[in-house]
Amino acid sequence: MIEAKNIAFEVKGKQILKPVNFRTDQEEFIVILGPNGAGKSTLVKLLSNGLRPSSGSVSYYGKEGKEWTLDHLAKYRAYMHQESMIASSFTVREVLEMARYRYRETKGLFNQMVIEKIVDELNLHALLDQEFNFLSGGEKQRVQFGRVMLQLEGGGEIQPIKYLFLDEPLNNLDVRYQIELLKHARKFVNDKRGSVIVVMHDINLCYQYADRVLLMQKGKVIMDGTVQEVMSPGLLSETYQIELEQIQSLDGEVFFRHVSYSSNLLDQSI
Repeated sequence: MIEAKNIAFEVKGKQILKPVNFRTDQEEFIVILGPNGAGKSTLVKLLSNGLRPSSGSVSYYGKEGKEWTLDHLAKYRAYMHQESMIASSFTVREVLEMARYRYRETKGLFNQMVIEKIVDELNLHALLDQEFNFLSGGEKQRVQFGRVMLQLEGGGEIQPIKYLFLDEPLNNLDVRYQIELLKHARKFVNDKRGSVIVVMHDINLCYQYADRVLLMQKGKVIMDGTVQEVMSPGLLSETYQIELEQIQSLDGEVFFRHVSYSSNLLDQSI
């Protein structure tokens, strides 16, 4: 369980994030959505214990974040940054192996087995012997996603709900790998392995994959609820300051699009 009570964050007297209350105690796919500068990345860093709030508190399983050691908490939550550089010439294989560093008590064979499983799932075979820092942006994102997944793979014992934090994980990925990454994240939730808390910009992908949405604007969570509760065309249009409409295709798929100038002209002529 994660619980945040009145967490806020400010820098040099400027309030970046206004007080937020948040709680999750079940496996769910949570998207933090909103325009640029809304405070999305700040919120996910606070919830993942990557930043200390200026006020308020964040607790994991009833124990405040400041009471956890990094080694211990790393087994229960993993955080994927927007962009990643490694200050050494590690190969992809070594980056993935480092994710198992805190599982020294598990047998080497088990660690190797879970690494091979993730490599297969994310199609990373061709990258294993390449130096991480020379990969493309999209390849780095895929490797880092594999790393955080490996970080949360336990040793088979009964585990509490784990938390996978992803800060704009779709950056630099082509359409194929965007969908594959989201499918793996969705499976992490569906398999009852834990919760995903992800910062996203794509409204349509959010609607397709999320269970719950925190909609943000100007450093404030303006609504927290189910996809159906939060993602109304009126509220999204007001939040993003652009006119959006909800469309349903013939096969029942729902998506959002900008109400174009030509559409307005057509409406006026009818």
